[in-house]
Amino acid sequence: MLGFSLLRFLAGIGQSPESAGKQGESRVHSGLTRFLDRKFYRLFTNITLPIGDTTTQIDHLVVSPYGIFVIETKNMTGWVFGNPDHARWTQVNYQFRLRFQNPLQQNEVHVRAVRNLLRLHPEDVHNVVVFVGDSTFKTPMPPEVVQGVNELANFIKARSVPVFSQFELDRITKRIEESRLKPGARTERTHIRNVEEAISRKASAPEQACPRCGGVLVEKRNRQTGNPFLGCKRYPRCKGTRSLG
Repeated sequence: MLGFSLLRFLAGIGQSPESAGKQGESRVHSGLTRFLDRKFYRLFTNITLPIGDTTTQIDHLVVSPYGIFVIETKNMTGWVFGNPDHARWTQVNYQFRLRFQNPLQQNEVHVRAVRNLLRLHPEDVHNVVVFVGDSTFKTPMPPEVVQGVNELANFIKARSVPVFSQFELDRITKRIEESRLKPGARTERTHIRNVEEAISRKASAPEQACPRCGGVLVEKRNRQTGNPFLGCKRYPRCKGTRSLG
């Protein structure tokens, strides 16, 4: 019971994390509907896309002549500490701490799914994370991590050079509508089951994550001894290693 109460407290609004997330997504949807001109921006919410034998679920997707914006929503209070290169970020609410997945890396899965589905260049699909709720960033954040719907709308509207024609926008919109799974309880249950199976597979797989940043490890060789070891793919930004022995 204590664990559940703690999670409710960390959600910051007296609800379960799931309810807090849904409320945050509703706030973002309402705000973007209000701030973005419908003549230029098409908003999709709660999109579940099939990827291979599993699914991925996207909070919001904005289609515009100026690019595609894939949006991850976080409804949190308290202090937020994070680094774009680290696998886990931290929320601090008084004496309580919660470690959570780096939302930029989490959303990158969604970005790749959208890019592959629509067959678009990487520079035309933007990874954006918006924090709603009474939270404060305690570490510097990159421009694509914003606070509040106003900042989110400004981030989107700052792109003003068209990259898609009307014909391309029609094709993109049609592809999304045809590919997304029908919203509803059945799709939600299917996605939850897929997430649980993915977590189970990850838990049973050999440890291959960088111990320093959580990134991908690749096999390398020591230049002096020739012995193999696992080193972070982000080297030289990250110098994390793991022994193969």
